[in-house]
Amino acid sequence: MSSSLPPAVDPLRRQAHAALRAGQLGQALEALRAACAMAPASAELRCELGRVLAVAGQAAAARDAFETATRLDPQLAEAWHFLGLNLGQSGQLEAAIAPLRRARALAPDNLRTLELLAQAEFEAGDPADALPLWQALHAQRPDDEATVLRLGETLNRLDRAAEARELYARALAARPESPGLCVALAQTEEILGERDAAEAAYRRALALKPGWAYPLAGLLGLRRGQAAQADLDQAEQLLTGTRLDDADRALLGYELGKVHDARGEYRRAMAAWDTANAARRRQVGEPDVAALERRVDASLAFFDRALLARAGELGDADTRPVFVVGMPRSGTTLLERIVGAHPRAFAAGELPDLSIIARHLPHGRGQPERWPHIPEDVAPADIAPAARRYLAALTRHAPADALRVLDKYPMNYYLLGLAGLMFPNARIIWCRRDPRDVAISIYGENFALAERLATRMDGIGHLIRLQERMMAHWRQVLPQPMLELHYEDLARDPEGQARRVLEFLGLDWDPACLRFHEDAGGVQTPSRWQVRQPVHTRSVGRWKHYEFALAPLLEALGRDPDAPLSPA
Repeated sequence: MSSSLPPAVDPLRRQAHAALRAGQLGQALEALRAACAMAPASAELRCELGRVLAVAGQAAAARDAFETATRLDPQLAEAWHFLGLNLGQSGQLEAAIAPLRRARALAPDNLRTLELLAQAEFEAGDPADALPLWQALHAQRPDDEATVLRLGETLNRLDRAAEARELYARALAARPESPGLCVALAQTEEILGERDAAEAAYRRALALKPGWAYPLAGLLGLRRGQAAQADLDQAEQLLTGTRLDDADRALLGYELGKVHDARGEYRRAMAAWDTANAARRRQVGEPDVAALERRVDASLAFFDRALLARAGELGDADTRPVFVVGMPRSGTTLLERIVGAHPRAFAAGELPDLSIIARHLPHGRGQPERWPHIPEDVAPADIAPAARRYLAALTRHAPADALRVLDKYPMNYYLLGLAGLMFPNARIIWCRRDPRDVAISIYGENFALAERLATRMDGIGHLIRLQERMMAHWRQVLPQPMLELHYEDLARDPEGQARRVLEFLGLDWDPACLRFHEDAGGVQTPSRWQVRQPVHTRSVGRWKHYEFALAPLLEALGRDPDAPLSPA
């Protein structure tokens, strides 16, 4: 504390510290506020006040104190650190990144700042930005399991699963009794397509931690119809018991349903998925369809034909971007693998970057930070820098001679207006599938917590209708070419449909596109095992096994249950 502070400040600080030790937060705050009033230019006092406010649960007031401290002394690393921590703890991870970067620049040896920044970059930013941070932290804490797990997860996100596997194997050699490392290794082996190695790692984790739902669910998912009866019995026993929390109950229920589905036990499969989705709704709450529709309405009203006609003057003329969109489980991964096998195309995977850009639009209205990330407007000046940022992410790993680069994040259909402004020469492929098959596949899948509509059949129906309405709008107003591809057509005539897609993309036919399953590489989507097989029709019409459960879906779709339902 500076000696230039009034003499009465130091006794007030001692009084505040004594009150804190005694658990008397009110008295501590009163003393620190009095000290700040005596020394209003002291950044250190403001930061100290902010820390006590945070302990008292007054997050907004604490943030104000930290922001004031950074203005009073922009070189005070501690103030930037706690501002970033406050924002992160309040769920504003994107906003936390800038102050944490500033804190690290001012105090590069502070490992706690490094850890917070790595976490924020990983969760809300770019895994490529997070990677060197986790690597630096790992170099300082080589034996810290949490750091190893995060570093490995980041490597997996960046399609460097072989490196992640080596990292986990080394860590397990040093900590052979760690079930968490075993599960991380198992998941990485799954990404790499090594089913037997993944099973061995899951079983090792389960032996180290009996009754743990996570590795048990992993074992069920690996073998499905061929799952060991002992694993199935244990899962059933856990689900009928009371000790599982909702997160584990959902996880286990989804995978158990897939086992029953593969065995042809369809009512038991649906019962398991009902259990899983009920648990998930208790976790995240019920979906708000009306609120989502209002946000979509605002976005579609803004992104009209007149605005999108300006894409040529506002965006980037690059011809490589290809946006593959559609409902989850509509064949986007299959299409990506087919096209990605072409020597002049590159499959970039499910990129988060368009959503990240939408969340960070500096001049946007609405709540773009709320999932799904739907911009309600955009300033023309923001388009060019957004396009540059996205293009850097899209082409980061692409060969220099790639003519087309695919981003197959299905839910980008919310953002095609923004994408259309950014890339006037992009191409769009809309993957479609019988909505009944889509619904069954979604209802039985363990999706991200934010996707609340996936936990109810009627919610999935509302989502399908909303997607169809958005795509109808985009087809009318976007100047970019759009190809509609039906999963059923692709399954029944893979070569004919592959040729059609390649022609749309301006690529010559190459027979390698039908051999995609021979070298599937690392796959992180739920269809990781399916895309390692040749194209088949076994999933076409799968809904017929579950017709008994489809009434809420069909009602939400607004279609007569007895009328023929066409995917077109």
